[in-house]
Amino acid sequence: MKKLIIVLLFLSIVLWPEYSRALSCEEPAPPEIAYEEYDAVIIGTIEEISESTSVKTMTVRVEKSFKGVDREIITVKEDLMWGQSQLHSSLLFFLNKEGENWVHPLCSPTTANTDLADAVFADKEELVLEDAENNSINWRLFILLGAILAVSAAALQKIRR
Repeated sequence: MKKLIIVLLFLSIVLWPEYSRALSCEEPAPPEIAYEEYDAVIIGTIEEISESTSVKTMTVRVEKSFKGVDREIITVKEDLMWGQSQLHSSLLFFLNKEGENWVHPLCSPTTANTDLADAVFADKEELVLEDAENNSINWRLFILLGAILAVSAAALQKIRR
């Protein structure tokens, strides 16, 4: 009898089912409160999505920024398994910054109701966005001027000899 109790005790420990549960988030904070809790609040459209083993990386064109983002194009990371973002969707994003990366937290109050932002954040100053195209033109102009200066210096040095 003792052996049977020991075997049953052993089996119950070894075969005890593990506790598991689905992802559950508490009720998201209202946008006014969430504004203070997140590093960035933007309205943006997802232009591109790439997936790796556990992360979805999205290229987002920022239409309006109420906090944290000053660029027209940003990269946002999201959990591949639980993330709900879809290509070409326009969303009111609540993002966090982790190092140099923008991250879309699973339980953020992100919504497709972008009109909500105009009502809720009307008193917030909209950030001026750095135009991605103008930025690349500025670099091209800088490189072109540098090349002209280098060629001019070489020509001037050759004339002096």
